[in-house]
Amino acid sequence: MYDTVLVPTDGSEPAARAVEQGLEIADRFDATLHVLYAADLDDRTPLDISSSQAVESMREYGQELTDGVAEQAPEGLEVVQAVEEGDPREVIPAYVDDHDVDVVVMGTHGRRGIDRLLLGSVTEHVMRNVTCSVLVTRADDDDPVEDAAAALDAARAALESADDVDADGIELAPDPHEMGGYWIVHAETPDRAFNVHISRATGTARIADVTDE
Repeated sequence: MYDTVLVPTDGSEPAARAVEQGLEIADRFDATLHVLYAADLDDRTPLDISSSQAVESMREYGQELTDGVAEQAPEGLEVVQAVEEGDPREVIPAYVDDHDVDVVVMGTHGRRGIDRLLLGSVTEHVMRNVTCSVLVTRADDDDPVEDAAAALDAARAALESADDVDADGIELAPDPHEMGGYWIVHAETPDRAFNVHISRATGTARIADVTDE
């Protein structure tokens, strides 16, 4: 059904939820996942920072975000990372056309009343200006993981509930690493090693076996 899935990300909680959905869809359909960050300069850029400095800083941030998505992808899933300069309202539709994208997965805040119709200028613009399907997700009903202690608890719970992990011998590294809207918790058992990716936005855990790495 889908061969190419695109997830634009900006590091926000709704975008983190969209990343999770995009990974699930791409994995289910054995599709290629494209993760895109648009480095956009606007009126909020400080006046004492040159345009070149600001763009380079945003490119580095975008690379960190897309690296974080690639790290949590299931084994065997092809991930294409892209960091492009420009307004995301223009960058995303152009990327869809250039790469024959089948579905775009984007996040938005869940709202009530008339506000629920206002999905955000970028998401709404993309919905109106691409010919492929657009899946809109929201993160408001989930439980955020806001600190390292909560990330450790979530990682332990995920490992203990996994069928193929020896729960009695789990040891967690005490200092989770934060990247691209995710906590990355390293864990070891007597004979295996894992990285557990915990979404800050939703608490969803994804376990990667890194024993031979």
